[in-house]
Amino acid sequence: MYPGVVRNEQRPRSLLHVDLDPFFVSVERSQDPSLKGRPVIVGGGAGGGGIVAAASTEARSAGVRPGQSLAAAKRSCPDAVFRPGDLEAYARVSDEVTAILLAASRRVERPSTDEAYVDLTPEAPDPRSPVAAAERIKDEIQRRLGLDASLGLASSRLAARVASRWARPRGLLVVLPGYESSFLARQSLSAFPDLPPHLEDALTRAGLTTLGQVDAADDAALASLLGTVAAHRLKATVRGAEEEPVAVIAPPAHVQVDAVLRAKGSDRAALVGVLDGLAARARRRLLPFGLVAGLVIVEVRRAEAASRRSEPFVPGLEGEDDILQAVRHVAGPLLDPAPTVRGLVVRLGRLSRPDRQAPLFPEIAHTPLRHTSLR
Repeated sequence: MYPGVVRNEQRPRSLLHVDLDPFFVSVERSQDPSLKGRPVIVGGGAGGGGIVAAASTEARSAGVRPGQSLAAAKRSCPDAVFRPGDLEAYARVSDEVTAILLAASRRVERPSTDEAYVDLTPEAPDPRSPVAAAERIKDEIQRRLGLDASLGLASSRLAARVASRWARPRGLLVVLPGYESSFLARQSLSAFPDLPPHLEDALTRAGLTTLGQVDAADDAALASLLGTVAAHRLKATVRGAEEEPVAVIAPPAHVQVDAVLRAKGSDRAALVGVLDGLAARARRRLLPFGLVAGLVIVEVRRAEAASRRSEPFVPGLEGEDDILQAVRHVAGPLLDPAPTVRGLVVRLGRLSRPDRQAPLFPEIAHTPLRHTSLR
């Protein structure tokens, strides 16, 4: 039995913080392994006028920071590899991360692409199951997506988030129930998420440089220093009190994914490849909820106009191959002329739980799916 574990109906929550920072860089490296170990900056070319969207650890150690101009980043880290960014790839991988998390728990929050909170509190009082679930999540993210994740497991959001930072790179740090206060007490103010600089400066000037000192500070003195509302929220966060539960992600009413074509003059085979990727992304969003799609809509966008086509499928589509073939079938008449296509949209609607019973009138209830090749 783990020390400090409470075995009763009021057992503490098991909250997992998944740290994927820097997410954009990790996705770029998963697609181009030669970038591993090199300073990478995402946001544009070295001579561009944009800003840094993400920077690798190597680039950050040279002084590069998100939000910095690309020109300044180039001066700070002249050896960096610059990438313009691929929003479609980032969205696809982010969806896949969410699907992995939802397979472990329906209580998932994604404050940003770089992080997530997952409530792994077990139904039964078994302290080992959250740890095992966290390890499976980390392994799945690495195996399926090639991304390194650092994980922290604790009973409060702050403790879990701080633990994930200490777990870098690629580790899992578990803060056992009953040890959260002692774990957080020694952390510096920089561990507190999104603490406004003027509040951090006020606390530092008052000699409060750790979370433990903030927790032990006199309530009235802290309120006079920061204001009543800020002081109350700061202490409540440090103590893990008044936390909102991690929200349950409800099943979607529909799923829509889209792609903007970068290259002009794409041929039909290239369009089909993009459609296959969109169909796979859409299906992954259904998987955690066990839903099937009863309607497929495809929209093809050109500079002058957009055209749309839809078709119902009863019973609903569930398997990856069925959804892929359905998307191809619906899109087929819309793809010519292929070189003028500028964007594609795939939408799955009429989502429902699959009916495992045989239909009473198969000749009416079933719309045959024609497996059509568009190549």
